[in-house]
Amino acid sequence: MEPVFIDFEASSLAAKSWPIEVGIAWVDSGQVAAEAKLIRPEPSWSMDDWHPASEKVHGIPRSALNEAETAESVAMWLRGKLQGKHVVSDAPEFDQRWLDRLMQSIGGAPDIKLDDFDRAVWWAFSEMDGQIAPGRLHDVYSHLANETTVHRAYDDAAKLARAWLAGIRESKE
Repeated sequence: MEPVFIDFEASSLAAKSWPIEVGIAWVDSGQVAAEAKLIRPEPSWSMDDWHPASEKVHGIPRSALNEAETAESVAMWLRGKLQGKHVVSDAPEFDQRWLDRLMQSIGGAPDIKLDDFDRAVWWAFSEMDGQIAPGRLHDVYSHLANETTVHRAYDDAAKLARAWLAGIRESKE
């Protein structure tokens, strides 16, 4: 199953922080496709967990979230996109927390579990015909290292998908 890559931007890195943007990306017919949505905070999410340092990193002002889709709407959209998919994150310890918080806005226990990018890459690209295939791993991580992380969910999820695509292209040669 081809993975869907996910990335979140958040109000801060604190334990009670909340998601402000989610991006997903996947490989479709040899091309990267991606989508993202800003998230209006739930009334129950504490504004004390908005941190100016995080805003400086992702460049999304708090005021921009006033016009964003509701957390409930984004959670429904995301559940529809990810249900039954292999969902991969390069920071699952953070992204899972933000995903869970977002999914709680629609009242159910989250049923989407994130896999770690490094684990998924190793599983998918480490062997070829029963042999270690370091060239494929190198292509994935070289591609990843040569792209800038911009700290916007769309771009950062797409970056992971492009790195995965580099491994796929190597494996077909």
